[in-house]
Amino acid sequence: MSSPLVRVGRTALAIASTAIAASVLAACAGSSGTAMPSMVMVETVTMPPIGSRETEVDPPVAAPPLVLIDQDGKPFDLESLRGSGPVFVYFGYTHCPDVCPTTLADIRKAIKDAGVPATVVFATVDPARDDAPAMKQYTGYYGEGYIGLTGTAVQVARAAADWGVQYRKLPSESGDGYPMAHSTEAYLLDTDLQLRHRIFFGAGSDLIAEKLLEVSKP
Repeated sequence: MSSPLVRVGRTALAIASTAIAASVLAACAGSSGTAMPSMVMVETVTMPPIGSRETEVDPPVAAPPLVLIDQDGKPFDLESLRGSGPVFVYFGYTHCPDVCPTTLADIRKAIKDAGVPATVVFATVDPARDDAPAMKQYTGYYGEGYIGLTGTAVQVARAAADWGVQYRKLPSESGDGYPMAHSTEAYLLDTDLQLRHRIFFGAGSDLIAEKLLEVSKP
């Protein structure tokens, strides 16, 4: 069954069918001129949710491997978070003006509302621009508990493939201000690194908080 291709710009949202049978892709419009990490900090949650569908992975499955370089330039292995509490994993990029900051803001508010400590792992799909310092700056906007991951193009491609994440660079006339199309699901893992929920873009912080509370129960 085909999935919708969501093209999200600064002022409009259009949903069209596509033959890509993985997860939803977002085409984030890039800025013209010199490319800089997006400074868009979305404080409000997605209201109302963009559609509604089941998020549960039933039965839960072990999370795929995720071995990259963190925002401090050090090797990172998802296994290091085993037993530390719930974990969100999300693939995006720092120059994304809308989908990524909206999703990360929804997750941030959900964690606050649920009152459940959780780690957010944000892995880039744009390693050419998102080096470790860029990821450190970007995740720093969101506060404690956010880990930014990067790596070589090959490493990122391998990690994305393991998670079933699709992405591609889109053509642009704005020089190096190119946009990326990428899968928009956020993955919620329990403390044992079992994949419990695939959170669709636009789910909103209330639904995310509900699922976070669910996976945090002993």
